[in-house]
Amino acid sequence: MSSIRPGMKWPPPELAKVTARVDECRVWWEGNPEKLDTFYGATGRTSPSGQPQRGFRAAWDAFWGKNNTGTGEAPRRLHAPIAADIAQLSAACLFSKPPTILAADDEADDIQTRVDDLFNVPRFHSGLYTAGEKASALTGVYGRVAWDDEIQQGTWIEWIAPDRAIPTWSRGRLRAVTFFTELESDDDRVVWRHLERYEMGRIVHELYKGTADNLGRLETLKAHESTEDIPVQLGSDGFSYVDLGIPDMLAVDYVPNKLPNPEWDNDPKLCNLGGSDIAPDIIPLYHQIDRVYSSLMRDVRLSAMKVFASASILQNRGPGSGLLLPEEQEMFTQLGQMMAKEGDMESIFQPYQPAMRVLEHDQAGEILVREVLRRTGYSPVSFGMSDEVAQTATEAVGKKEWTVITTEGKARYFGTAIQHLTTAALRIDKVKFPKLGVDLHEPLDVDWPPFAQESDLSRAQTVQAWETGRAASTRTKVRYLHQDWTEEQIDDEAQLIDEANKVETPAFFGSDTDFGGDQGGDEKPEGEQAPEETSEEV
Repeated sequence: MSSIRPGMKWPPPELAKVTARVDECRVWWEGNPEKLDTFYGATGRTSPSGQPQRGFRAAWDAFWGKNNTGTGEAPRRLHAPIAADIAQLSAACLFSKPPTILAADDEADDIQTRVDDLFNVPRFHSGLYTAGEKASALTGVYGRVAWDDEIQQGTWIEWIAPDRAIPTWSRGRLRAVTFFTELESDDDRVVWRHLERYEMGRIVHELYKGTADNLGRLETLKAHESTEDIPVQLGSDGFSYVDLGIPDMLAVDYVPNKLPNPEWDNDPKLCNLGGSDIAPDIIPLYHQIDRVYSSLMRDVRLSAMKVFASASILQNRGPGSGLLLPEEQEMFTQLGQMMAKEGDMESIFQPYQPAMRVLEHDQAGEILVREVLRRTGYSPVSFGMSDEVAQTATEAVGKKEWTVITTEGKARYFGTAIQHLTTAALRIDKVKFPKLGVDLHEPLDVDWPPFAQESDLSRAQTVQAWETGRAASTRTKVRYLHQDWTEEQIDDEAQLIDEANKVETPAFFGSDTDFGGDQGGDEKPEGEQAPEETSEEV
């Protein structure tokens, strides 16, 4: 049974904790300087978690949200979007080459055809890429099966942020998920909420009319235009639901970014939720990275050349308009305003240009960025921080070792969810679209591409070295160059290459090789024998 009841305080305590964490992650993911300043500046929040300072947190020095100028003016700040870059890196490592969804070998051919139509298409792959970035930034992501015959003749997967859902767990396994959506309202004091509870074999729909901090009372779905057309049926337990036609499966799954999450490990309601790559222990580093790059830009501003000049060589702009040093003027008259070393009077005209500490700032910023990458599990070379070029598969994997390990770990979470969701979606597809759907008997498989690959040039150089040393057969070289080919394709290509490179062995003088009549041989018409050789002594 659901723990959500009419009239309860909203949001529930467990959702409030998730929302607070996700809000902070989202403001770094978005990277808007004004929102960063507002988030950490509101109500005196200067701690990494955005909460008022308590105890040792009072010593924590946040960069955003604090007025450090001493003049009452906000300091000029520069944001380096490292948090967003890492979320993009996570998604790119996972889904730049998306997995392939496959039916079991003993399934009919029409099943794989339907799988290809629904899942092995660019739209599904782009959704996975979006889900990968969202999971990295916001601690995780929910996937749920959806369909609408007015949009598409088939099911698909929606990816939902964790602060829009309330999960129910049982011994570490997902038992149900309640998604909520705030609908449009004509009254600012009234909040309409549409709740969709994904349970085993069905989706329960509820509509509540409440306030910002109270769920309010339960209404009929006909009370709002957004829910009035949902084709529900009334269950024996009194809930309005949509039957999925798969009584033994959930049409939803959760993908954690990484587990365990130390922040919530002792909370029984939150311990199964993942941790973000914008974690509480990394956020102070993000503050300091922005501090370093803001300091660099301050050096850039201050390094603009300035000129100290005597009033005698300035141009008078008239009463009340002040004096001006004409920048284009080339000749000035010495009038004498200060004593030179020789005792003569001379005008002051002295340029001054502070140095820009670019190297020092760059080194400090790189140290902090490398620490962020180490904590999130990515290699600096994956972040473009190395000019070395990998030449072999071993070097490619070695230089990106931590990136590959981290990506493989995240792929296990995603792979489990993708297999479950695509299998459920294909079974629901048969129920909702009987003319197009197929009968699935075995769960679908997820085939991942290698996460560390050599470039085409690198592989070609390796094969060239094998060719020079005669260290591999044609078939071995073809398999190495085309790792995604079938055995039949490899055999055909190797045969074509061998035939193209086949060279006839030339005959040597004195052999009995038949060259043919047109090549100067002694070929005679059939039935005619060559005369016997005679020798005469001259």
